[in-house]
Amino acid sequence: MGNAALGELGELVMAGFKKLGFLQYAGIDGVEYRPGRNVVGMEPKPEHLNHNGDVHAAILFGLAETAAMGASISGIVDLMGETFIVARDGRIEYLARAKGTAGPFHATSELSAETIERTRADIAARTPIELDVPVDITDSTGKSVAAASFTAVIRPRR
Repeated sequence: MGNAALGELGELVMAGFKKLGFLQYAGIDGVEYRPGRNVVGMEPKPEHLNHNGDVHAAILFGLAETAAMGASISGIVDLMGETFIVARDGRIEYLARAKGTAGPFHATSELSAETIERTRADIAARTPIELDVPVDITDSTGKSVAAASFTAVIRPRR
């Protein structure tokens, strides 16, 4: 499948994500989506901020998880019907204040071409997969405010 077709499928995936209530509440939207890369963003509103005027940690975690899971399926969207995908765990390190005034914030998650190729081969072989998916969250200046890592579990559909 070519990158153009995967890109179109990726748009459908992002459209599906946007129907999720939490993503609507958090204002999370797709910025860039292509095989091996997912960037999502959000512009903070007052309801997203904590008592210090920073983006609430739960919103940042949700932004990171959305980027990671989107990246984990970015190179396999044409195989989604054959797979069950879920986040098994996630870790986040808050590196700097995510001041509400420093938005928009972007979460970027990337996987190598080799990882995508191996994942596609494992799906074809019906082999369960666990992917480590990194995420970097930056403010509008490009400064990293958080680093996260998720484990995406991909299993053959029963």
